[in-house]
Amino acid sequence: MLHMLLYRLRLLVCLLFLFPLVLQAQNEAKIKAELSTFLQNFASDYEALPKTKNKQKVLKYFAPDATYTIYSHTIAGRARVQNFTIKDFAGYLESIVQASDITLGYDVGEQYFTYIGEDLATFSYSVRYETKEEAGIWVKGDETVTMAVIKEGDHWEVVHFTIVQIEDEKLKGTCLCELFIAEADNAEVVAKTTIPSGKSYSTRFDNFEFRPLENGNQIIRVNGKVFKQLPSGELFEVVDGEETEIAISNSKRETVLSIIAQSLYKDSCARLKAKTR
Repeated sequence: MLHMLLYRLRLLVCLLFLFPLVLQAQNEAKIKAELSTFLQNFASDYEALPKTKNKQKVLKYFAPDATYTIYSHTIAGRARVQNFTIKDFAGYLESIVQASDITLGYDVGEQYFTYIGEDLATFSYSVRYETKEEAGIWVKGDETVTMAVIKEGDHWEVVHFTIVQIEDEKLKGTCLCELFIAEADNAEVVAKTTIPSGKSYSTRFDNFEFRPLENGNQIIRVNGKVFKQLPSGELFEVVDGEETEIAISNSKRETVLSIIAQSLYKDSCARLKAKTR
């Protein structure tokens, strides 16, 4: 009889000990499920931003005072760390909204939970990202993101996140251009342009030949292409006798940069940084 009583007492103690652990495990499983849904919804709304044009559908996942840090490693081998606020993130989202013919890829991979509490959690996930336009991929790579989230009422929101971004291919981005310009009207201009070329950058040298005409127009030749510029500054690309206006420029420097950005390397240069020798 005593033996049976001791057995039941031990069983009761075990149940009393295990019951909170079971409840805790169930609660953690519930929170993990909520945060997995939270992440998938965020990824979906972020990917859809170029179509919805509604940045609030993305910002709703973040606290009003959220901050974030980005460590990026580019195809050029440069690394940098930047700190931002949610205002900066909103500005980035606005640039996507204002862009045309842009699509985003944000393919979430594995998710890892490092801390689960009643109203605070931290987790990390891997993601494969792409930014595209109609002409092709601008940039793609891999990111590891860590988020700290808090429970506000019945929903979660991000208070801080950190991104480690490894760029592995870039076909369109910032191009660097160095110009060597002589003063004479018919003097050549040499341009050294560094452009993104997939997994690295490449450098191109182009000679711009300027030939003034008697009517005040001028013809510019470079790499087998022909351009015509009027005295008023309108710049045209001439193909098989047909003229297409590509820019208006008021100096030889502006003319060369317009040809580089709007014709020679328009598929590689989203932005152009230039200096003159």
